[in-house]
Amino acid sequence: MFCTGQNASKNYFSSDQIITMSDSCRRYPEINSVEERERYKAVFNDQYQEYKDLHRDISTALSKFRELDTMMDKLLRDGGSHKDQARIQTILKKFEQKKSDPAFLEKKERHDYLKAKLSHIKNKIRRFDEDSMTNGRMQT
Repeated sequence: MFCTGQNASKNYFSSDQIITMSDSCRRYPEINSVEERERYKAVFNDQYQEYKDLHRDISTALSKFRELDTMMDKLLRDGGSHKDQARIQTILKKFEQKKSDPAFLEKKERHDYLKAKLSHIKNKIRRFDEDSMTNGRMQT
């Protein structure tokens, strides 16, 4: 995807994602045979369910973050009482705890790694398939 050529030096990703892309580029270069394609497909299939599970968990957490943010905005708009201020502080504390939770951060990091890796592998397979179709045959 962004392994070589003019896009190699552009910063499309965070530093962690650049490292992931570099690792994926090194470990999964262009596919040159059907056997390589099958190996890449096996890696993709092996890790895709883990990615989907992490994606679901991360999405759920981000949805909760949005709910907390909405609640806080409503309290800030509507309330000025001492009770409302206490609720805002509770929500802020809860938000910060969830946002900096090591388990959440680890899941997010693994999710981002798998997303970049699987996207790279999928693009390599797609490119091999397109090249094979253009050549009118499957390469061996």
